[in-house]
Amino acid sequence: MDIRLFDEELNTKFKFRVNGILIVDDKLLTLEMNNMCYRCFPGGHVMVGESTEEAIKREFYEETGIKVDEVKLMTILQNFFPGYDANYHELSFYYIVKSNHIPEEKLKDFKLVEHDHDHIMNMDYKWLKIGDLNEIILKPDIIKDILIKRDFEFKHLINREKDGEEL
Repeated sequence: MDIRLFDEELNTKFKFRVNGILIVDDKLLTLEMNNMCYRCFPGGHVMVGESTEEAIKREFYEETGIKVDEVKLMTILQNFFPGYDANYHELSFYYIVKSNHIPEEKLKDFKLVEHDHDHIMNMDYKWLKIGDLNEIILKPDIIKDILIKRDFEFKHLINREKDGEEL
């Protein structure tokens, strides 16, 4: 079961997530889900009793079919943002992930369909050059800025968005 806390009175939801950043030849594997018009990184919810390292290895494989061999924690992000159904407080662990087992077909752009609980997710994966990140919408922007600067040292960050704009 995923860790999710809801407060109906305040219309808030809490999410505990992991995200994996895979870099190959100065390109990042990015994801657009269900034509949402922005890109992000593969990942998902941490399950009760699961470490964030275990979660990113599991989620990255479930979402991409790529086995993760090494992880390095880059950022813990407290992300506050409005969603379509509530205001969110999301605690996200961003890992730089490495794989020695990337299938040849996954080194090119690819698409997958994921059955996530009762939802069907159309996953559009694209490899993007780090230098081209300013040309796309990548959520959250605060992570995009770190990647453009290639500043992979550990950081604890707080990001607050209001109606889609960072404060």
